[in-house]
Amino acid sequence: MGRRLGPIHYTSAIIALLFGGSASSVVGQSASTPSPYHIYVNGIILSPQGQREAMAIKDGLIVAVGSNDDIKNVADVGTQVTDLGGKTVMPGLYDMHVHIYFAGRSMLSCRFPQGAKAPQIVAVVKACAAKAKPGEWILGGSWVGAAFKPGEQHKRLLDKVAPNNPVALDDESLHSIWVNSRALEIAGITKDTKDPPGGVIDRDSKGEPIGILREIASRDIEKFIPPVSVADQEAAIKAATDEMLSLGIVAFADASIRTESIEGWKSFASSGKLKQHARGCIVWGPNSGDSERLIPLRNRYAVGRFQLDCVKMFLDGVPLEGRTAAMLEPYAARDKAHAAHTHGNDKGMLLIEKDKLNAAVAEFDRQGINVKFHAAGDAATRQAADAIAFARKANGAIGPRHDIAHNTFIDPVDVKRGQTTPFTWELSPYIWWPTPITSVDIAEAVGPERMKRLWPMKDVLESGANVVIGSDWPVVPSANPWVAIETLISRQVPGATGEPINAGQRISRQQALDVLTRNGAAHMGRLDRGGTLEAGKVADFIVIDRNPLTAPLGEIHKTKVLMTFIAGEQVYTANGSTTK
Repeated sequence: MGRRLGPIHYTSAIIALLFGGSASSVVGQSASTPSPYHIYVNGIILSPQGQREAMAIKDGLIVAVGSNDDIKNVADVGTQVTDLGGKTVMPGLYDMHVHIYFAGRSMLSCRFPQGAKAPQIVAVVKACAAKAKPGEWILGGSWVGAAFKPGEQHKRLLDKVAPNNPVALDDESLHSIWVNSRALEIAGITKDTKDPPGGVIDRDSKGEPIGILREIASRDIEKFIPPVSVADQEAAIKAATDEMLSLGIVAFADASIRTESIEGWKSFASSGKLKQHARGCIVWGPNSGDSERLIPLRNRYAVGRFQLDCVKMFLDGVPLEGRTAAMLEPYAARDKAHAAHTHGNDKGMLLIEKDKLNAAVAEFDRQGINVKFHAAGDAATRQAADAIAFARKANGAIGPRHDIAHNTFIDPVDVKRGQTTPFTWELSPYIWWPTPITSVDIAEAVGPERMKRLWPMKDVLESGANVVIGSDWPVVPSANPWVAIETLISRQVPGATGEPINAGQRISRQQALDVLTRNGAAHMGRLDRGGTLEAGKVADFIVIDRNPLTAPLGEIHKTKVLMTFIAGEQVYTANGSTTK
């Protein structure tokens, strides 16, 4: 029989010829199981019991996984058969930290390549301004601080090309924005405006704002940006979720649910258009705007496959040129050219006071609400772990599985706390290979010694804690999980070349796959339904063009998803189509 990747309808007689031979036991299959609707044969099925050839699906569930000969026992008249032609099938992937609405908006906004130089950014903004109506906001991103010459990044660059429009451009971390004079004027930000608590307004030598606002200060601009219609909210959510389906991502946690997108989420999810299993984390704290009001209303918006059982807390900033991540030890000394970024604290900034944080976490824990902490610096990571320990002492050992996100730096004495407290470590492998973020911005901020502790992936895995990962898209240009898988293993640039970053923190291929599948499902509380390909679980799986366990290491990032299935429904095919 010729190899092909496509469905064929067989009669029972043809099935007998196709699978001829004696029957052997099927992994997880009983003799009384009814005939499945769809079986997949002649593939490489990555199951917990090892590689198998075939899999049977019925009513959105996995009925059996085994050899071609095994699966003949569950085939009957009317069964649909797909010949995989030697392609690999594995569980669908979990992205535990993404910003869906913002990613979708960025796909539809004034966008330039991450790391673009000033002339390229200015040209893009000029083109956007030419299409905009006078007074209309121009939004986009994502700029990288390291791409500018000292003193180059200034509001006057944007003023020249968009004098009649307010401009607000996100940086690569979504923690800072670059605006023009018109935007500052609308927000009422002048030389006399003081830095807000937990925020920074970058200024020149005379104290005049230069157009860069960091952390909480950026909210003073964003609140003046006009609201987006529900239809446009939905369009952004669909653009981003469709992109993730094409990458094999069947479940995700959105780490920044705010009022500006909640109606779009409700409409999109209630209509059945949301295919992935999705967790939303409502932003709480000093930079939440009015999003906190959604927390007691969360079950009103939890519809379809959209669950709102999570709260997001920003404990610090980022260890980039703004140096807002909270560190236990001071940042590296600055050169004079970048002294303007100093915000008066050489260890960064914690955004929430300890007592307020502990009380809030204990209350959310008591209610059964998961807490996702943004913690980039090792001081913030410790503060998060302390808050979880406080909640456990207050409420007892039984409670939600909270997670600490990013963990760019973890003090070695805190590594084991994910297992002993316990909580989930969530790291960001899409960032740690030598991008401008890592090799320039972070390296210059913390110095060479602390770079040896950057993202200790192996250490947290070996601690016995649950470990998941998140892309943080659109902080990174793409949510591509295959880049993450390869760089988890190599700690090098895609292609597995060049100097590695923290080679001692490399992990195995199987560990990398588990982190994106089984571990993610466990953290979302659905390991009984997903994360592995086994009888009785929901049929969330992907068909890919190579086996990541055996493909050359430097080729893994090139993996292409051919088909994505969620609950047995084919929601993506490689021709680019997704379900309506």
